[in-house]
Amino acid sequence: MNVLKIPFFYRIINISKGWFLKMSLSEENPKTGLTARQKAIIEILTKFTATNPVTISAISEKLNLSSRTILREMPDIERWLSENNFKFIRKPGVGLILEESLENQKKILELLDVESVKKVYSKEQRRKFLLGELLSSKEPRKSFYFTSKFKISEGTLSNDLDVLGKWLATYHIHIIRKQGLGIYLEGTEENYRQAIANVVYDFMEEKEILSLLSGHQTAEDAPKIYSHNKLLHFLDEKIVKVVEQLLSETEQKLKIKYTDSAYIGLVVHISLAIKRIQNLEKIEMEQQKLQKLLLTPEYSVAEEIAQGLSEHLEVEIPADEIGFITMHLLSAKIWFLDENAMFFDKKNDVRELVKDMITIVEQELGVSLKESEALYEDLIQHILPAINRLSMNVYIKNAQLQTIKESYKDIFNATAKACELLKKETAVKEVPETEIAFIAMHFGAAVEKLHSKQKQFCIAVVCPTGMGTSRMLAANLEKEFHNLEICCILSALHINVQKLAEEGIDFIVSTVELDVDYAYAYVSPILTEQDKVLLIELMKKAETTKKPTAVQHTKIAKRATKQDIIYMTEIGIEIIQLLNHLRFLMIQRTTNLWELLPLAGRMFTKEKEKANRVVMALQEREKKGETYISSLEIMLFHCKTEEVDHCRLGYIGLREPYRKKDGWVKGAVVMLIPKSDVCLEIMSVISGAFIEDAEMISFLHHLEQEAFAKTLEQHLGQYYQRCFDGLHQPKKIL
Repeated sequence: MNVLKIPFFYRIINISKGWFLKMSLSEENPKTGLTARQKAIIEILTKFTATNPVTISAISEKLNLSSRTILREMPDIERWLSENNFKFIRKPGVGLILEESLENQKKILELLDVESVKKVYSKEQRRKFLLGELLSSKEPRKSFYFTSKFKISEGTLSNDLDVLGKWLATYHIHIIRKQGLGIYLEGTEENYRQAIANVVYDFMEEKEILSLLSGHQTAEDAPKIYSHNKLLHFLDEKIVKVVEQLLSETEQKLKIKYTDSAYIGLVVHISLAIKRIQNLEKIEMEQQKLQKLLLTPEYSVAEEIAQGLSEHLEVEIPADEIGFITMHLLSAKIWFLDENAMFFDKKNDVRELVKDMITIVEQELGVSLKESEALYEDLIQHILPAINRLSMNVYIKNAQLQTIKESYKDIFNATAKACELLKKETAVKEVPETEIAFIAMHFGAAVEKLHSKQKQFCIAVVCPTGMGTSRMLAANLEKEFHNLEICCILSALHINVQKLAEEGIDFIVSTVELDVDYAYAYVSPILTEQDKVLLIELMKKAETTKKPTAVQHTKIAKRATKQDIIYMTEIGIEIIQLLNHLRFLMIQRTTNLWELLPLAGRMFTKEKEKANRVVMALQEREKKGETYISSLEIMLFHCKTEEVDHCRLGYIGLREPYRKKDGWVKGAVVMLIPKSDVCLEIMSVISGAFIEDAEMISFLHHLEQEAFAKTLEQHLGQYYQRCFDGLHQPKKIL
């Protein structure tokens, strides 16, 4: 037994296995490290070469890898075995042999068990990390630094730099490689900021961005932490928190609304700018350009943000920096809620451009779109920030790009031609396909509406309970698609496929995934552009199977019967009950949205047992699908419960908004109903009103109780009047 081959610290394994052995290894041999693949090969050598040699082909077959791959791993394996004094022999024409005793073979396996696994990065990961090194380095680095760090050859490094060089060139940054000096980047401060900010969007998923900004990395995010250190190390956590707070305050103070994607971009861009200012990396702007920005409404928003940054972080924000913050605001989609403000004046600058783009698409597709007012206004809203995005080299992702290019090829190509005008307007080399695809979505929706004027579809709207989110979805569907008739609203728990077919339902639109043998689309309560594409596709399929003699759902006026009078009386009673028992609650903060449910349970009953049953019902509803409405920044807690006799509506506000991965939560609406179709319809009307009337949510967020109650009374009064006049038949609840 050749025990002397094993270093002393291996022999203590019988005294203290595992951790102590691993610590001894790291102290004695810090360079030791194996990949998971190399460990697997050594295990095969240890277990099977004691009696017979093992060939490379046998190992490759066992691990389902090529022989060439196995051969590439062998030098590191031999080095590891040699460092640890194990005898490895190659016999040409015979195979590989690990010539050790059974006891030493056991030691090898125990050693492998505690050996740390060396991370092997994919080509994309390696290039991302290499880019982080280049952007964060303030001085030239020798090529050896990169080849040794990433365990790659000079040729691989050269290829990686070529690829990254093309990406950086779009920001006018060049990779300089000088023999004897090293590798470094060359560009202006403005170029660097654009590249550093956009590397987040080009190399990271939105979920990863939010995780990094919030500082919450899980164990499986280990490679991402490295990226965080190199790509986002210049973002200070304190600065990020201040920027987030200021953006939230600015929304409320100036009556504006950032979209979710714009919010993330603004946090990254502004936080980066502040960190660069603190590091004395200043930026300069052409005075003529700055003077133009001074005339935009976004400049006043930028000034508000800059003032807050100066007060909270004790840093001076010069006019040039305010100008660049303005440009980032211009590149984001911001909705101004005060229609009497001057914020819409700048639309005039792009109205002619949009008209010309529509004309080109009309000519290419042979359709008339000039009468589509919705298309005209939607394009203006999209083109305004798009012009600024393109001018600043700020790119956006579009998950539906391939679908649009393949399924709407003609519309995409026509839009691409129209975007030549946009290219001239922004003086960019090319308009990215992602941007073209978003614009094509607007044209696609307009063309579909034009073609489907005579194609009415009868649909069912579904959510877990048949209330709340379903009415929000119904309101959005009616607004976006005039050829969709909401024939019924129902719970996901009570779908009768046979009855749907008998009612002439063409397809289902649901806020939850369904397990039914019926055509349906799974969408968000607030329709996204991707949802609209999905619905248009579903309508196309439904059109091919739609029978010419489909049931027509005509609304027929009728005289009130005794039953109608009873129904109207019930509606009146429930509306009065709801308005008389509105409840409002404001708390400072919450660390978990589930903590709000007990508060919701106690809003309408003081009895502990009843409140607990309400909480359980609300919890069950949340388990079926979270009721977060990102565009309204609320939770929509709702359920059916026997613990209330009439409709009940309440609101829990948060003085300090709660940050979720997909947006902010400023409060929670609480809706409780007994088992009553009348109550279900009333709550559906209220849910729809939240979508149609932005003031209602604003009143709730600011806890303006009287204003909210008055507006709610107006909506319910209008609903009651429509029922009374016979002009509205409540949607059937199946």
